[in-house]
Amino acid sequence: MKEIPLGNGQFTKVDDEDYEWLNKYKWYAFNDKARGQTFAAHTTKSGRRVFMHNVIMGLDTLEDE
Repeated sequence: MKEIPLGNGQFTKVDDEDYEWLNKYKWYAFNDKARGQTFAAHTTKSGRRVFMHNVIMGLDTLEDE
């Protein structure tokens, strides 16, 4: 397990095999008040918010379409 910083002293843990490619992007902690949860998120160049858990599961991509 390795840690990816999310800013403000926060971080998320990811598997070693996911660390290298995920760490190439800038991630932040997104507080979803409606769900009462915080997620690791990245904003693409086009302004689209992408959640790390969806990227790892193959449900979303870090590329702009």
